[in-house]
Amino acid sequence: MTSFGRNLESLMQEKNLSTRTLAKNINLPYKTVQEWLGANFRMPRDPQVLKKLAEYFDCSVYFLLFGEEDPKSLIGEILEKTEIHTGIYEISIKKVKTKKNF
Repeated sequence: MTSFGRNLESLMQEKNLSTRTLAKNINLPYKTVQEWLGANFRMPRDPQVLKKLAEYFDCSVYFLLFGEEDPKSLIGEILEKTEIHTGIYEISIKKVKTKKNF
């Protein structure tokens, strides 16, 4: 499993995109896109930006976040909701390992 920053870099390399070109193509500041890249990445705060990136790269949001396909399409279903709640929220999505009972 890889991180969002690394996944985004890989997708950009596949399309031979520079940070400036991606920023221009998705209509966001260069500095913002630059902060998303690499191991010390910053996550986009707006879920709509994640959707925009996934659409741009023709991949799922789950793939963008974790580098693998979502077997249950859960994140996509959450982001497709027309109204979650209004207000200021911070949503954190991460994959966790479960303990196996022996």
